Amino acid sequence: MLLTNPVTEPWLAMLIAFAVSMIPMLELRAGIPLGVALGLPTPTATVLGIVGNVLQIQVAVVVVAWAYRQCARYPRIGGWLTKTEAQIDRHKALVQRWGWLGLVAFVLLPLPGTGVWGGVVLGRLLGLSSGSLWFGLSLGIAASGVIFGLGTHGTVSVINLLR
Repeated sequence: MLLTNPVTEPWLAMLIAFAVSMIPMLELRAGIPLGVALGLPTPTATVLGIVGNVLQIQVAVVVVAWAYRQCARYPRIGGWLTKTEAQIDRHKALVQRWGWLGLVAFVLLPLPGTGVWGGVVLGRLLGLSSGSLWFGLSLGIAASGVIFGLGTHGTVSVINLLR
């Protein structure tokens, strides 16, 4: 437990960790450490973070598809999208070869924009099938969640040793 005044109700801490994991740009990278800081066991916070993050995939797919259609209506943006798709088509063999595995690697990067929403945009630009998109994102999220869970646990252990 890192906070001096953690949430007293475990269900509330679980709800907060789950909800934060569903927020774009925060995702499980914030939900897991927050859950642990609120007094949840690391495995519980990790599972909640992964599930919360996976649940936003479909929302991101729908929103990105809608935004893509809206942006394509404007000549400058539509032209850029067409040019980008043409460049990707030239490397189609590479994309098909690494498809969902490349998406897993992208989601694993602990950088802003490399979570679910960035992965959906990348998958859309690469023309990945819905199944490949879901599989790659889910696997990347699960792996990222385990890494962040272990990192959070290790960090908390070191802090507790230094107290």
